[in-house]
Amino acid sequence: MKAPPVPGWKATISKQPVFIPNATRDAIAETIMTEVPAWEDPQTGKIYLDGEAHEMLDAVKARHLGILLPDQLRAMRKAIGLTQKKMAELLQLGEKTWTRWETGAERPSRSMNVLLCALHEGKIDVGYLRSKLRVPALDLPTVGSEPAAQAEKGVAESSARYGTMAE
Repeated sequence: MKAPPVPGWKATISKQPVFIPNATRDAIAETIMTEVPAWEDPQTGKIYLDGEAHEMLDAVKARHLGILLPDQLRAMRKAIGLTQKKMAELLQLGEKTWTRWETGAERPSRSMNVLLCALHEGKIDVGYLRSKLRVPALDLPTVGSEPAAQAEKGVAESSARYGTMAE
């Protein structure tokens, strides 16, 4: 058993609300009551939560939102065999962004979490992400050259496929 943060405080269990936001994050979609370890000041009856309790509450929220937890991100990165810097480069992020996600200081956006979950679940692989780091330049070759004609044909085919007008 842990020592109380203040002498005389008693270990207890406290039921705490976890607010799950709606898709647009402008309202609460659901409130989940969760039991966590806490400390009670016997003189005032007030309940205090420590870091462990806050981590547990964060984990409940992340699970309900489908967000990978910091330890899952760290384990995934290590399984891939990358440093934090290389993982950030792979995902085309700033290194500090990845570090904040992995330490739990911040959470990935929902759209980035979809990518991370796909990587975590093996739906996409690291090779695919690496191939996206080597995107060829978007400049078209000089007009009149054979590559330019092929590029123009590709633009026309792409325009036809996606319903846009090629100029």
